[in-house]
Amino acid sequence: MELNKPITIILLVILTAVLVFLFVLPQYQVMREKQTGLSGKQALYNGQNIYYANIAKLIAGIEQRKEPLEKVSSSLPGELALAPLVYFFQEKAQETGSSVKSIVFLDSSPATDVAAKTGKKVRSVSFSINLLGNYQSLKGFLLALEKSSRMFEVSTISFASPKDQQNPALSPGQSYDFKLQVKTYTY
Repeated sequence: MELNKPITIILLVILTAVLVFLFVLPQYQVMREKQTGLSGKQALYNGQNIYYANIAKLIAGIEQRKEPLEKVSSSLPGELALAPLVYFFQEKAQETGSSVKSIVFLDSSPATDVAAKTGKKVRSVSFSINLLGNYQSLKGFLLALEKSSRMFEVSTISFASPKDQQNPALSPGQSYDFKLQVKTYTY
């Protein structure tokens, strides 16, 4: 039995085409889909890697600027706490060489909307502070209020000579009664 070469070649080509069509082509398509999925997942992974690297940089930046951010946060506190304010006034008066005779809470104004984006409303809180000291201590106290991280606004300053001093002549070391009206803000 002799095989006809042209028929055998045609049969082998047809058989090869059928085998390629049945076995190789589906595996090639599966491999192609997996490669596409892999490249998509790799791009997603790279994007997430960059995102988390940026977050890590931002956190490091926040940690480096922790003190200034705390100052910003303390400049407008979220709630009204009188005790820390009274302590602050007394501490600054002592540091500047004057003494606090009295601190009176005057009023708290209604909220005003200053931040349309956040929707937070800022209230102003007023105090009357009576100090005993000289002009240098008053200047130092006002400077301490200005340099503090908290926002203070001095609306009025009045002074009088204490009644127990007998010499009305002005002297550099003479003490005076100073009355300040101070306004601060809170959310």
